[in-house]
Amino acid sequence: MSYSININYKQEIVYYQHNGTIKMKNIFEAWEKMLNLLISQGIDYNLILDFREAYFIFKPFEIDDIVNFFYSSIDILHNKRIAGIAKIPHETAIIKLIDTLRCAEIDYQVKLFYTFEEALCFLNRL
Repeated sequence: MSYSININYKQEIVYYQHNGTIKMKNIFEAWEKMLNLLISQGIDYNLILDFREAYFIFKPFEIDDIVNFFYSSIDILHNKRIAGIAKIPHETAIIKLIDTLRCAEIDYQVKLFYTFEEALCFLNRL
């Protein structure tokens, strides 16, 4: 598993991409790094989560840990647009999970796309 996190300061977008096989611990590691980057640099940018070249291998009992992990940091996503990109239905699970964790106090938009161009259009809309 590998991942990359790039910031496009001109478009105010954080591009977060996973490649290869991803286990629960890999998601935690990459997500924490991205969130720490946002906090430490004071960046309030929208996100692209790109899973087109990724394959998740979670065990059923790990789903609760994943939900709790995302829920504990979900407030950082307030007022953000999140564009998820995936090719395989199985990889849409993380994007859908983030969408379902929304609550009244935290407002963000999450949409799933199949191409980078579609995701970028969504983030650039006012």
